[in-house]
Amino acid sequence: MSVGTRVQIFAVGGGGFTDPEGVCVDDRRLEDYLLALAGPVSRLRIGYIGHASNDDPVRVAAFHHRFQYCASTTILNLNATAADAGAFLGKLDMIYVGGGRTTMMLDHWRETGIAEELLAAADRGVILSGVSAGAICWFSDLLLGTAEDGYDCYPGLGLLGGSACPHYINEPPRRAAYDRHIASGQLAAGLAIDDGVGVLISGGVVIDIVRARADAGNAYYVAPHQTGVDVQPLQAGHCL
Repeated sequence: MSVGTRVQIFAVGGGGFTDPEGVCVDDRRLEDYLLALAGPVSRLRIGYIGHASNDDPVRVAAFHHRFQYCASTTILNLNATAADAGAFLGKLDMIYVGGGRTTMMLDHWRETGIAEELLAAADRGVILSGVSAGAICWFSDLLLGTAEDGYDCYPGLGLLGGSACPHYINEPPRRAAYDRHIASGQLAAGLAIDDGVGVLISGGVVIDIVRARADAGNAYYVAPHQTGVDVQPLQAGHCL
C-alpha cells in the first residue's frame, strides 16, 4: 500500500517504561531517541493510549513519571469516543501506545471510530510510537495470542504493509509460531523485533534500528523460504 511521506512510526519490540516484568534502565535510550524525533519544540506534547491493558493505572503512572519533566503528558481514556480521540490527537506531537491484548485494543478502536482518527493523525504528521501491541498494530497482518491460548492471524490497521512480531527472540513460542505461519503462507513476510529494540519507519521505509541493551537485541526481516523462513537482520532503507 502507499504510505504518506509524513507517516512516522517508532515500533519497540518490548520493554521500556511500561514493562510489567521490570524496567530495564538501558531502555531509556529508546525513549530519549523518540523524544528527539520531534525536533526543537518549545514544549513537546505526548499522549498515551493504554487500551490494550485496560488503562492499567500502574502503566499510566509510569508514562507520566517517564515524560512529565520533558514534555506535556496526557492520556486517552478507554471510554473516549471518536470525537474525544480527534480532539486528543489534534493537540499532540506524538503518541505512545502501550502493550497488552492487541485484539481487544483493535476491536475497541474499530467499534468506536478511534482507528480512523489515528490514521488521520498519522497522515497529519503526528508521530506514532508504541511497544509490543502498540508497535505492531500499525501493520497489515498480525499473529496474536499467547503460547497458552494459541496464535491466530488478525488484521492490523494497515498503515504499513506486511506483518510484524514483537518479543521475537525473547518469546521462543511466539517466534516459532510467527515463523511457521510465514513459512506456510498464512502470514505475510514482515518485521520481527526483539525486546529493547526500536525501529524507526518513515514514509514506509526503515530509517533506523535502535538497540538499547548492550547484551542482545536486534530487528529482522522474516520471509518465506523453500526450507521454512529466511531471517535476515533488518537494514535501513528496507521498504515496507
